Amino acid sequence: MTNKEFFIKVITEESPKFRKAIEALPEDKHAHKVHEKSREAGNIAAQLALQWKAISGILTKGAPDFNPHEMEGQSKADMLAKFDAGMTRLIADAKAVSNEDWDNGEAAMGEMWKDKKYNMAWGFLFDAIHHRGQLSTFLRAMGAKVPSIYGPSADSNS
Repeated sequence: MTNKEFFIKVITEESPKFRKAIEALPEDKHAHKVHEKSREAGNIAAQLALQWKAISGILTKGAPDFNPHEMEGQSKADMLAKFDAGMTRLIADAKAVSNEDWDNGEAAMGEMWKDKKYNMAWGFLFDAIHHRGQLSTFLRAMGAKVPSIYGPSADSNS
């Protein structure tokens, strides 16, 4: 299995886990923060909804396609629609990128990060996994149920 094939396998397997984390966010708790320096739960969920569009930009344009203003004022329905569209697009873009471009194509996020496309794509995926974990820790504190992500949670049977 190539690195690209493994990436596609991982995002395909992780996709429903990300969706469940966004679905678990109560609509009336988007402004919830666990600490004054923490981000709002809705902002984190909105990032999870848009992260896939950013990775598609890395693969197709050599730069993340990400506008932080798109995270503002999103309902859960908006987030889920953007998540579904972004993940569908990412899987298609990952399948379409040539192995040569995956392995050797360059990507840049301004001056702060320049790397191979595959390395930046994996980095953005790991960042999303981090934020999914962050959101999952907020859920119980706001009175929501924590979904099963890598096995049962105390709030789920599966």
